[in-house]
Amino acid sequence: MDHVSVQVIELNEDIIPEAILLIGQHKNLDCSNELQLSECKETLMRLLRYPHAFCLLATIEDEYAGFLTYNWGFSTSRALPIMRIQDVYTAPRYRRRGAAHQLLLHARAIAEKEGANRMQLETDLNNAAARPLYEKLGFLWIEQKIVYMYPMNGWRS
Repeated sequence: MDHVSVQVIELNEDIIPEAILLIGQHKNLDCSNELQLSECKETLMRLLRYPHAFCLLATIEDEYAGFLTYNWGFSTSRALPIMRIQDVYTAPRYRRRGAAHQLLLHARAIAEKEGANRMQLETDLNNAAARPLYEKLGFLWIEQKIVYMYPMNGWRS
C-alpha cells in the first residue's frame, strides 16, 4: 500500500458534483449519460435528506477516492446505538492506498463518540479483497448470523 495522505470529509451539498462520479462507479452507471448522472445526484440528495444516514468521502491528492455510508440503529438488548455501515467503496485507481482504511477509522471514531454498542457491516461472500481489511480493523465474522431481507420498493429491479 502506498503511503499517501487520505483526508475524510462528510458529504454536504457543496460537494455533490464531486461525489456523483464515485456513486456512479459504485452503481456501475455511466455518468456521461445525463439520465444516469441525474440518478446519481438524486441518490446523494436523498441520502442528505434522510435524517439517520450519513456519507463520508475520502480524498487522496485532492481527488475523491472513495466513500462510506452508514446509518444508525438501536440495540434494545444493550440500550445503545448501533452504527450500520451500508457501503464502503474505493474507486479502482485508488484501491490499496488507504482510503477504505481511513474511512473505517473515521467511522469508528464517530461510533465511539456516540457511545455505540457496535459497528456492523455486511459483505458479499465473493468480496475476498475487503475481508482482510475488516478483520485487521477488528471486525468479527459472526458465523451464527444469517441475514434475511424482505424485498420492497423495486429492490433488484
